[in-house]
Amino acid sequence: MPVDILVLGATGFTGRLITRYLYNHPQRGAFTFAIGIRSQSKGEELKKSLGLDDSVKIVQVDVNRYEDVEAAVKETKVVINVVGPYWIWGTNVVRACAEHGRRYVDLSGEPHFMKKIIERYDFVSTKTGAIIVPGCGFDSIPADLLVFLSNRTLKNALGPDAQLGLSQTFYSMKGGISGGTLATLMTEAEIVPKYKLLEAQKDYAVSQARGRPSPPPAAAVRMPFSSQYGAYFPMAIPNRSVVQRTFGINALIASYGHLLFGVDEAKEKEAELRPLVYGPEFRYAEYLTVGSSKLVAVVVSTFAKLLLLLVFNFAPARWLMKLFMPRPGQGPSDETMEKGWMNVTNYTECASSPGVWAKSVMRGQGDPGYLLTASMISEAALGLVLDDASLPSSAHLGGVLTPSTGLGGVLINRLKATGRIQFESEIVRADEESRKDR
Repeated sequence: MPVDILVLGATGFTGRLITRYLYNHPQRGAFTFAIGIRSQSKGEELKKSLGLDDSVKIVQVDVNRYEDVEAAVKETKVVINVVGPYWIWGTNVVRACAEHGRRYVDLSGEPHFMKKIIERYDFVSTKTGAIIVPGCGFDSIPADLLVFLSNRTLKNALGPDAQLGLSQTFYSMKGGISGGTLATLMTEAEIVPKYKLLEAQKDYAVSQARGRPSPPPAAAVRMPFSSQYGAYFPMAIPNRSVVQRTFGINALIASYGHLLFGVDEAKEKEAELRPLVYGPEFRYAEYLTVGSSKLVAVVVSTFAKLLLLLVFNFAPARWLMKLFMPRPGQGPSDETMEKGWMNVTNYTECASSPGVWAKSVMRGQGDPGYLLTASMISEAALGLVLDDASLPSSAHLGGVLTPSTGLGGVLINRLKATGRIQFESEIVRADEESRKDR
């Protein structure tokens, strides 16, 4: 019997969290789901360890075998894929969803994988109506949704023609690391061709339109309206890729809506589509908040870049990391994850009204990379299953999308309803008090 959601990789560390989250969800009676696992016995062990009843089916599937994946995908509406590294294991799943018009979410923070599936399956997905949304966890939902919110706040305050300029996101967080995260890093260092990595890291590499060049790398950047400094953030490039794809998708739809929707429908949707455009002056960057010392920011940036240099260029450094870091399937304890948190803040300046900024904040209680990520990707999948009529127009065109173009306000509302995640957005000016737009 077909199911609403199929969780691929349910026995992995994050997969277990997602399975548990879905099983205990307040809307549990409104959807069905299954766990996709290579071994029936491991599936039974998982069900027993999490206390799952027989309403949760086991689907045997090997992601290496396209025939297995295709058969499983045909029997579901939305696939949650947490089998990584995605460069190795993700392509068959995206292909099946694209070819059969299914919906798909994953946790990839891999720009090279995103570029590959765009080149291979974006066009097919627009023809079948498939909605493919990579990056539905801590990478890259906060980045994408906060710029989306800042844009909306500026347009609400200044009008639909307001143009975005510099947009910066600053991350503060407490969380752990799992073996799966390490495996992805090792794959990038040892398996993905270097030229593929470099191509995917270029400005607007996965966007249909180009904006202004991103701000050049800096060891220390002062947060607007604050004494805090930001340092180099390792996930800035994957997150920037997603934000820039949103920029491109919205620009494309605004310019060619009459071809994509038809002239009459495009006119009806103009009030929805016009305010989504960020504008030609848009540029984006991210940083890790480290405190009020510029020197500390410089030291953190230098150390982080040196560590990545060692990992990507020296095999002994990778050997040491593998020796001491968690293995695949391992991660923080429940108690440790409950003590985690995130506070992500975006500042976006209005290019057409200099000195006027939007400040948007996403706060969460729980480990951002695991506990909160399980909530994020699960709510993204549920939005695609249960909230079809409320999805943005861009979602109904199909294709390889982003959290904001595939789900938009639906996802924000769902994340608010979890009780773990809060959003707020306001206009800030240098010469007057802020006015909140929650």
